[in-house]
Amino acid sequence: MDTAITAETRKKRLKKGAQGWLRALPFILPGLILVAVFVVYPMLFTIRISLSEYKIVQGDITFIGLENFKNVLEGGSRFWYAYRNNFLYAIVTVPFIILGGMFFAYLINNLRRGQGIFRVGFYLPVITSWVIVSLVFQYMFNNSSRGLINYFLVDVLHVMDDYVPWLLREWSGNAAIWLMGIWKNMGWAMIIYLAGLQSIPRELYGAGLWKKFVYITVPALRPTTYYVMVNMIIGSFNVFIQVMMLTGGDPNGKTSALQYLLYDRAFNQFEFGEASAIGLISAVTIVAITFLLNRRLR
Repeated sequence: MDTAITAETRKKRLKKGAQGWLRALPFILPGLILVAVFVVYPMLFTIRISLSEYKIVQGDITFIGLENFKNVLEGGSRFWYAYRNNFLYAIVTVPFIILGGMFFAYLINNLRRGQGIFRVGFYLPVITSWVIVSLVFQYMFNNSSRGLINYFLVDVLHVMDDYVPWLLREWSGNAAIWLMGIWKNMGWAMIIYLAGLQSIPRELYGAGLWKKFVYITVPALRPTTYYVMVNMIIGSFNVFIQVMMLTGGDPNGKTSALQYLLYDRAFNQFEFGEASAIGLISAVTIVAITFLLNRRLR
C-alpha cells in the first residue's frame, strides 16, 4: 500500500515538474539556443580540432589523436615561458589589484564629499581601450630618449648613463605588462568593493579608522574578495593585447603568454590544431585553479 502511494506521489511530482518545464521553455529556449550555438558548439569543435590536423583552406580535418598536445608540450621553451608568465602575471598582479581596490574603495566610501569624482577617476582606466593604454605604456617604456622613464632616469635625474631597452628584456618587459594590468584593473576591483561595502551595517563600526578596516571591513568583504580573486585569475590567463602591443613576446618568447602564443600558432603559423590544444590547456588550468580556490577558501 505504501509502495503504491509512493509511486503515485512520484508520478504526480514528475508530471508537475514536466508541466513547469513546458511552461518555462518558451522563455529559456532562446537563451539555450544562443548558448548551444555560441558556447557549446565552438567548445566541441575546438576539442575536435585539437585532436586533428586541420587545414582551413581545404576544410580537411584528419584525426591524429594527442599529437597536437605532444607538439605543444615538447615543441621548445616558448610554451613553457608563456605558461610560466601567465602564473607570474596572476601572482604579481592579483594581490595588488585586491589590496589596492579594497583600500581605495574603503577610503572613497568614508569620504563625505567628492565620492563621484574619485569613482570616475579610478574607473576611467577600466573603460579605456586596451590599445590606447598599451600605446601610453609603450611611450613610457620606449627604448630610446623618447621614452618617459628613460628621459627622467637619464636626462633629468642622471641616475643612469645610457637608455635602457625596457621592452626588449625579459624581466623589465614582463614588469611593464604587470604594471599595465594592475593599473587597468584596479578600478574595477575598487567598484566591486564599493558595492560590497554598502552591504556592511554601519552599527558594526566602532572607533579607529585602521581597526575598523582590519577587524570589520576585511572579514566582511571575504565573499567579495573571493569573487574579485577568481575573476582576476581568469583574466590572468586571457592576457593578450598588452603582450602583442608592448613586447610581442620578445626576447625569444620570454615575455609571451598563452593567448598570444595561441594567436601566433593559429594566424601566423596556421597550426590551428596546436592553437586549439593551447586553448584547451589554458581552459583546464583555469578550471583546476578555480576548483582548488573554491575548496581552499570555501
